[in-house]
Amino acid sequence: MDRKRSEAFLAASSHWAANKKPRVSLKDDPICIESDDEEVVPEPKHFHSPIHLLYNPSYGDQNEKVNKDTVMMESLVGTQDLRETFQFNFNVDLEFFLGYLHPDMSKKAKKITFVTGSDLLSSEYPETSVIKSMFNISSIKVWLGRFASHHSKLMVNFFEDDTCEVVIMTANLTKLDFGGLTQMLWRSGRLEKLLKGSIQKAQGARFRKDLQDYLKRYGKGVINSLAKTLEDYDFLSVEVELVATAPGKYDVSKMSDTSEIYGYGKLLQVLRRNDLLVDNQNLDKKYNFLSQVTSIASPYTSRKLETASVFSHLLCPLVFSKRNFQLLAPGSKLFEHHQKENNYTPHLIFPTVEEVARSTMGYGTGQAIHFDYSSKPINRSQYQQNIKPYLRKWVSSSEITGRERVPPHCKLFLCDQGNNWSSLRWVLMGSNNLSKQGWGATKGTSTVPTEYEVVSYELGVLISSKEYPLVPSYGTDTTVQKEKIPIRLPFMLPATNYSSSDRPWSMKLDYGNLADTHGQLYNPNKDNYL
Repeated sequence: MDRKRSEAFLAASSHWAANKKPRVSLKDDPICIESDDEEVVPEPKHFHSPIHLLYNPSYGDQNEKVNKDTVMMESLVGTQDLRETFQFNFNVDLEFFLGYLHPDMSKKAKKITFVTGSDLLSSEYPETSVIKSMFNISSIKVWLGRFASHHSKLMVNFFEDDTCEVVIMTANLTKLDFGGLTQMLWRSGRLEKLLKGSIQKAQGARFRKDLQDYLKRYGKGVINSLAKTLEDYDFLSVEVELVATAPGKYDVSKMSDTSEIYGYGKLLQVLRRNDLLVDNQNLDKKYNFLSQVTSIASPYTSRKLETASVFSHLLCPLVFSKRNFQLLAPGSKLFEHHQKENNYTPHLIFPTVEEVARSTMGYGTGQAIHFDYSSKPINRSQYQQNIKPYLRKWVSSSEITGRERVPPHCKLFLCDQGNNWSSLRWVLMGSNNLSKQGWGATKGTSTVPTEYEVVSYELGVLISSKEYPLVPSYGTDTTVQKEKIPIRLPFMLPATNYSSSDRPWSMKLDYGNLADTHGQLYNPNKDNYL
């Protein structure tokens, strides 16, 4: 892609109007109406989606239509009353991010703290001295092992009225992420200080503790102080579970419902303590489990070109493990048997080559989507055995989500209630892709998941409800279905199968004469697509 054209578009997209949407909780109080006989009749409850799309400017004249109920960055960090912000992320364009802040952040020297895996404020960068002279800004570099990444996208904001907001999202703080990719987020809304003697709701208190424990894993004084500060806030309104990944060695055989654990053990713990694991043997229900990601890493394990992937041999067995959880041995046969035994269908949404080419930003968006299924025999084996049969398209036949032409950078994991997606058992939104660095890998050659090791940082929220059904929602955060909780999705369910001619996007391949929406061609050995 032509650099000047891409940069001009993305620069224009960084100055969007502020979002004035008021905060709403997941469960609104009922409105009572008096009838003639003085009976009080409650109005049916209406809910708003607990997860949201980030505003995307790339549709031009159609922006208002496709961005209904979406969240703008200004509403998160651009308000005048923002007192201090902590930004945890993977990739940060400092000038881009700072442009969203209210001028008072600079004038009044309000604190800005970044936590990343790089030297964000290194003196090597010529703009660093200028930025430091204008802002009260500091940066914490996270220690990372080999092949690891600090992939969490978290912000914690404090305001002048002593409220606090926690935001967990999927976006890097860059022009490409905000201008050319589909992004999602969860926000706590403004949390008040705890009143003396008040009793915390169990779920909110658990979320706060899990978040504090996660922050303490960094082993940094400033972040420990942040964790301690959160002790003063009331998380009563929080109705989601935190699913976090932090480096370390863990053992699921020693895990209780309250023990501190990360990676796939954390997902197992959260599903177990909320009674969300599925035991579907000998039942007539046909369940669906779906992963929508933007990166598929190398095989989880392998044996003589028989491969096990994170999706097929770790996550699927975990979701359907109410009786017991055991990793599957490499190869496709055991996975196929597991599907039949537990009566479920796996789905894996990953954008096709054509979906990337036809997107609003064309091939430029492809640099954020990673899957090497061609360069090595082991990668080709994983693709054929564990990925290709389950691939689904990002785009459906009808354009109702408002993100059909904006490839994903969001990550979602969904399980339905065995009713062909009419309602959802649970939804996980966060930063996790399909990698063993993020979910964790067992030690040695054992297929029994006891001890495993995690090397990266990841963060997400899991949504479920025992009281009201979760239902897919498209194009809006609300639903006309009363007393149902809408889950805003950027793709349609059921997702469309790949055709025989469809190929998943890969940065490793040459796409010949297939031009994108800007007339550009893609060849990984040349730089004309950048």
